[in-house]
Amino acid sequence: MKKTFYAYIDYFSLDKRVIYHLENDSTTFSTKAECQLVYYSLSKDDLLEVLEGGEVNFEKSQTEKRPCQYYVVENMINEMELSVTFEFCDKANTVKVMGFTDKTEKEVCDF
Repeated sequence: MKKTFYAYIDYFSLDKRVIYHLENDSTTFSTKAECQLVYYSLSKDDLLEVLEGGEVNFEKSQTEKRPCQYYVVENMINEMELSVTFEFCDKANTVKVMGFTDKTEKEVCDF
């Protein structure tokens, strides 16, 4: 029953609902995100760990855009404070990492 209660509470958490949709086995990465992975020596799996316990920053997100919304998820990964921008296209059911930043460094791979 305790597990059911927590699942019920999670259902009403907007963060959890957004992150649920961003967890996609076929997530793709933009050219910028691929460059940033190399710069920060991170793997794609490392970066996607931002979703585990991460928080959606709705102030930086663009939730009203159509056909795709942009969500910024923040979390600590490998001792870095990362803000990762995801593109979520509901109709196509696609998720793409557009880029990310470490709060302690400047923007990299900005072409």
